[in-house]
Amino acid sequence: MGLFSGCLFACDIDGTLMINGVINPRNIEKVKFFTDEGGHFSISTGRSVGAVAPVLDKIKHISPSVVANGCMIYDYENKKIIEQLFLPAADYRLAKKVLDLGLDVGVEVHSGEKVLTLHENAETRDHQKYEWLESASVSFEEAAGYRWNKVVYLFSSLHDLEEVKRMLSDEPGGSDFSVTSAVLYGRKRNYYEQFPKGVSKASALDSLCGILEVKKGGFFAMGDYYNDLEMIKKADISAVPADSPQEIAACADFRAGKCEDGAVADFIDYLTELKRGMV
Repeated sequence: MGLFSGCLFACDIDGTLMINGVINPRNIEKVKFFTDEGGHFSISTGRSVGAVAPVLDKIKHISPSVVANGCMIYDYENKKIIEQLFLPAADYRLAKKVLDLGLDVGVEVHSGEKVLTLHENAETRDHQKYEWLESASVSFEEAAGYRWNKVVYLFSSLHDLEEVKRMLSDEPGGSDFSVTSAVLYGRKRNYYEQFPKGVSKASALDSLCGILEVKKGGFFAMGDYYNDLEMIKKADISAVPADSPQEIAACADFRAGKCEDGAVADFIDYLTELKRGMV
């Protein structure tokens, strides 16, 4: 039995494990230690299935993971979807309303392992290049023939983001929305995501804990932003990187160093000390 047998560490990617496309070597080393000691290391991310490739290139033995902000649980070792949820087809019209505004808003639809670009802009190009995404450019009518897990709206302008937020916040239906962000090529990018009502990383992790038979007290989570808040609150032990918003940090048990300095490694060291009774 290893030190972390029966435990799950659910880890956000952007701003937590990776920043500007770089994973600190300390994180890679400590994640290997965690899994060698019997732990399940899972990604819990807003990224789609294919966008996790940069992490898989550096970190081995990733357990089934939560992607698309909780819309899907994906098994990377066996390359299969375990569970997934979809937007109601009636809510596809919201993407059409955004397109009809005529703003410089990129629109990506995530459907299973596919990414469909309904409107391309500089932000979609950077996003897809950074996350190693393959995407097909399609019309709204073509996209409507697929089942949608989520929609990502990508903005060059904060003014446009606020305008889209105002419009969509008044729309009834079966969708929830969240502001998300990532640092790409040295610059913070701002997104607005549409996903099925009630879906979150936390709700998907409830299911994943059952699938992996995580023992009581063995669920750990780390994230840096508002879409990580529920899983941080739900975890038995949680952490944030040093530069997370104060509202997020206030809910965590441990505040690590900065992402670029190896925040994930700091948290695994902390968990190791707890397990060995050193804290």
